[in-house]
Amino acid sequence: MGAHLRIDPKLPAPFQRLRAAAWASNFGDGVRNAALPLIAAGLDGSATTVAVVAAAGTLPFAVLGLPAGTMADRRRRVPLIVSAHLFRFVVMAGLAAVILLDATTVGVLVGAAFLLGCGEAVADSASPALLPDLVDDDRLEEANGELETAELVANDLVGPSIGGTLTALSSSLPFVVDAASFLAAGALVRTVDVDESHTHDPPASTWWADLREGARTSWTNPVLRSTGALIVLLQLGSIAAIAPIVIYLTERLDLSPTGYGIFLSIGSLGGLAGARSVKRLVKRRQPFHVLLASLAVTVVAFLLMAVPSLPVVTVGFALSFAAVVTGRIIVIAARQRSVPGRLLGRAQGTIRSLLWTAATVGALLGGAISDGIGVQAPFLFAAAITAVASLLLAPSLRRVL
Repeated sequence: MGAHLRIDPKLPAPFQRLRAAAWASNFGDGVRNAALPLIAAGLDGSATTVAVVAAAGTLPFAVLGLPAGTMADRRRRVPLIVSAHLFRFVVMAGLAAVILLDATTVGVLVGAAFLLGCGEAVADSASPALLPDLVDDDRLEEANGELETAELVANDLVGPSIGGTLTALSSSLPFVVDAASFLAAGALVRTVDVDESHTHDPPASTWWADLREGARTSWTNPVLRSTGALIVLLQLGSIAAIAPIVIYLTERLDLSPTGYGIFLSIGSLGGLAGARSVKRLVKRRQPFHVLLASLAVTVVAFLLMAVPSLPVVTVGFALSFAAVVTGRIIVIAARQRSVPGRLLGRAQGTIRSLLWTAATVGALLGGAISDGIGVQAPFLFAAAITAVASLLLAPSLRRVL
């Protein structure tokens, strides 16, 4: 394949095609993420409707993570990713047609969001598992950083602003664009030519046995256990801090809706800076030291966000994004190095299930802490849980990174 005999400093061509597909699909995601809540809110003006549609889209990640990962370990991943993109193309094209015909209902939006989440759960389990077959081990942080960049720029920065504009022009147009993005992504992934190492030997066990093996490995593998515990706790604290932040910003700091959008964009820019810096950082320091530094910055960032000053909160928000993204890339690369290729899909699927469960619990905790103690309290909670997790897990992380 040439990925193990690299002369050109550029990442291999098959990876570049996967990266291009990530840019395309993430752009469509960003457009849709802005448009779908607007369409849901326009049906009856109910916040509950918007929340139910959003929950329908995230439920598959929590429920289907391990089964999707098992599928990614039993089949060739490139065709599986292509199929997931094409499935989402059909779902979005159908939703665009329903909206165009003015036949939209809450049930239609919930069903579309759920089906879309199912396809995304499969693609998101298979894509990271494919990376070790595309790039050398010493370039995994760089490759993961490139994919994080695609998500941060296309999904978080560019896509939403365009999605809002397109919705104002035509309520069906954002979903046409989203469908087209999946079609383009599928076409790009289809051109990825790679020898998928996990397919050299056919599955020797049943699907259920593979699923159980994946769950067992996620606990017995020291890298998965230590890094998994860390990022689940970090997710719990981060979401607890971020979920109710709109109340803090708009009611305590008097930030306007336009200012809130700019604030979120600044956070994404912080994440982008983190994603772009990982390559240089791991060349100068051991991954463990980079991870430990990112955790320390995360704690400081949450403490800054508890200071009731908009400039200070903004700096803390950007720092938190930069640090969390940096740490996440280090953890993903460590997972990809330590887990055999035939188990990578299940490892990825399991951790995604845990992360989405932690996100749900964190959001509920953040709201309860904010209402019960005060709007600054969630940031102190996040700083505390990050600090405690870092101290408790540092010895095991040092051994495995």
